[in-house]
Amino acid sequence: MGIFKNRIVAYNFNEGQASTLIANYRNKKIRIKSYHQRFIQPDPEDLVVVNIPWDIIQTAFLELPPIKKESDRIRVAELELRRIYNLNEDINVSCVPSLFGKNFALFVRRADFMRFLETNGLNVIPDIAYPSILLELLLVKKLPGRWVYVVLGEYTSGVIVMDGTAIMNLRIIDISTNEISHLIKEETGFELSEIENSGNEELIEQSKKILETIASDVFSIISREIIISINTTELEKLSIDLIDGIVLITKSKLIRNTIFLEESEMVKKFTDPVFLTKLYPQISISELGLVYRGGVELGKVKSIIW
Repeated sequence: MGIFKNRIVAYNFNEGQASTLIANYRNKKIRIKSYHQRFIQPDPEDLVVVNIPWDIIQTAFLELPPIKKESDRIRVAELELRRIYNLNEDINVSCVPSLFGKNFALFVRRADFMRFLETNGLNVIPDIAYPSILLELLLVKKLPGRWVYVVLGEYTSGVIVMDGTAIMNLRIIDISTNEISHLIKEETGFELSEIENSGNEELIEQSKKILETIASDVFSIISREIIISINTTELEKLSIDLIDGIVLITKSKLIRNTIFLEESEMVKKFTDPVFLTKLYPQISISELGLVYRGGVELGKVKSIIW
């Protein structure tokens, strides 16, 4: 990465669709310059950030010796992953310290990564590749104690169990806000985000009634996945009673309100996230997370403005 880079170009690829977010980084601030619902070629000097799908990512908790330097920790993690999984092919590895001497590692086979880039028409190697769920989590303040973060994303959702800033477990869940939005569009002719941004009271009320009919099914999926995620943590034996709270991360206020109205003891543990930056109606949380991650590569990020 060039030392003078300050323009961030972030790509969000999902289900054959692409969006491009272009921003400048200066003095710990990110200023969004433009947003395009299509692919825009980057310039050679740009810092390129791209989301990466979970279907080509593998994760593992590794016991590694104490290593301060990140590059050395990643090198040792790669050796350990190659030993455990008997890997001979090229892999890309990321690794962050967790609890009890363990490290949370993510890795992608390079052949899968290159195929993903080629499929989406990106002919340059990105400076940063980062997955949804963790992108949304980047923008949220991490609370002290044991917390569960539920990310309801447009295309990908997940449950992350954390102790402070340390990841204890991560699980992808089979639900997305786009699926819910499509149900609403079948009845109203409009996507959920369009309705919420329009402020049309009639459409909002109609959407609320539709959400009420599926609320128990949606909450059943979320609550089941929360319990599974808590019960299957590798680092420490946990139960729902030992969890301080559950943070629901979603851009849809209608979905949030529907879940919070469910009659369940678990709902009492639910709370709203504290975002580190302002959100914008036109941009998803994961897209904003991409430019935020690019900014972190260049220095500290105090704000994102448009």
